[in-house]
Amino acid sequence: MQIGDSYDTVEQIEGAMLQHGDTHSRLYLMQVEQNNWDELIPKMKDLAKKKSYDKILGRVPEEAIKVFQSNGYEIEAKIPGLYNGEKAGYFLADYLEKERGSCSEQELKTIESVKTIALAANSSLEDAHFELPSNLYVRKLNKNDLFAMVHLHEIAFKSHSFPINTAEYLLELVEQNHEFYGLFQEEELLVTAIIKIHNEESNVEIVDFATHPDYKGQNLSYYLVQEIKRDMDMSEYKTIYSLVRATSYGLNITFSKHGFSLGGTLLNNTVIRNNLESMNVWYSN
Repeated sequence: MQIGDSYDTVEQIEGAMLQHGDTHSRLYLMQVEQNNWDELIPKMKDLAKKKSYDKILGRVPEEAIKVFQSNGYEIEAKIPGLYNGEKAGYFLADYLEKERGSCSEQELKTIESVKTIALAANSSLEDAHFELPSNLYVRKLNKNDLFAMVHLHEIAFKSHSFPINTAEYLLELVEQNHEFYGLFQEEELLVTAIIKIHNEESNVEIVDFATHPDYKGQNLSYYLVQEIKRDMDMSEYKTIYSLVRATSYGLNITFSKHGFSLGGTLLNNTVIRNNLESMNVWYSN
């Protein structure tokens, strides 16, 4: 597999929203308005082959499972109640290169170790709540914070699927139902989180964290997850979920301690800092 350095494309085919590109060598079916699966699935495969991608990932409702499985897809994760709190959502994968669908024995051991330790950390909301140190605070970000976000993203990300280190792209996200949270030390922005709101599905996805390199390893994202979950629990949204690097003890423990459940693992799914990573799916509803 070759890792690319261009930005991903987002386009609609057969009423489906697709994200694809060389960065992850992957086509991702993000959202579907219609259920014409028999027409959509071969078109996705044709596009993936044309672009020489290694993996196709679909996020689909439960009624689509059988048709995807009959086309060679395997279930990698499940989120009960993903769609409006009523219908389960599934992540299914088709590997166009066999090697992409397997991990080394050492990687699998690490992933299992992370899961075991994270699940053991699951606790009540009372036990999970940590008071912020007095020199830190968390708040929602707004357009006045764009410069600080761009600066942080420039130093936090070596590469990304999208131009996340530009104010223009962040403004586009605002128009596309995204919100931003930030953790500050005095006036310096140390950590950001980007959340995507799916109004029609009544769910929220935490899609990205960025941490200042000087503050890595301090698990500061814990406080952001705490604040986001508190806000979402008081909102009308039924489910909150996130894809987390499967070998990261800190983030997986963070989500488990905040009462999230483990939905499964997406193998070799996402390129992070030039490494192809498997991702655990955590959800709360």
